[in-house]
Amino acid sequence: MDQGQTILIADDEKNILTLLEMELSAEGYKVISFSDSTQAMACLRQGEVDLALLDWNMPVMSGLDICKRLRNTGQFVPVIIITARDEMDDQIAALDSGADDFISKPFNIREVLARAKALLRRSKGVSSDLLVVGELKLNGVERTCSYKSQELLLTVREFDLLEWFMRNPRQAISRTKLIENVWGYDYFGDDNVVDVYVRYLRRKLEEIDPERIIQTVRGVGFALKFNE
Repeated sequence: MDQGQTILIADDEKNILTLLEMELSAEGYKVISFSDSTQAMACLRQGEVDLALLDWNMPVMSGLDICKRLRNTGQFVPVIIITARDEMDDQIAALDSGADDFISKPFNIREVLARAKALLRRSKGVSSDLLVVGELKLNGVERTCSYKSQELLLTVREFDLLEWFMRNPRQAISRTKLIENVWGYDYFGDDNVVDVYVRYLRRKLEEIDPERIIQTVRGVGFALKFNE
């Protein structure tokens, strides 16, 4: 049982809302549910939620809109977008909004529980290490990161991905290995999600310095390398 963690669910489909609330409560989570997106947004702004499950197609404010507003105000609560859309472009749009994961309807409830647990575990994970690679610094306790002395604002997934690169500098890492260690063995999705998140990390790093430090290794995957 998972005590002490709060999950917010926002979905205007009552049957989906009831199912998720029942299953997550049975796992021991404290569940707050809303069918109204504006009420969900108001609750999230209070900063007392550990994970949010947001339906994409809610009236007034979509799940993507909520996620974008949270990220724009510096709130990085883990977010899973749930939607009937299932194309890769939809997944990329959800991740572009700042979401940490994407689940298509109809879903297997075990998949939802597995992904929720994985995100909660990683967002609360504590490392005693202060990692320093080149001019990248990552604090696993405070879950903060800086590059060339400038703060990097990262989502949970972006932070975990960068941490894995920093723990394995100069090594070519396959997409499969990144999925296993960052998303977890219980991840059900496509490994193209790695490319999407690498693109996000590159964008944020290259806003500070245009040097490409996460390099593509053709036929293998990616590597964190600094030019000597």
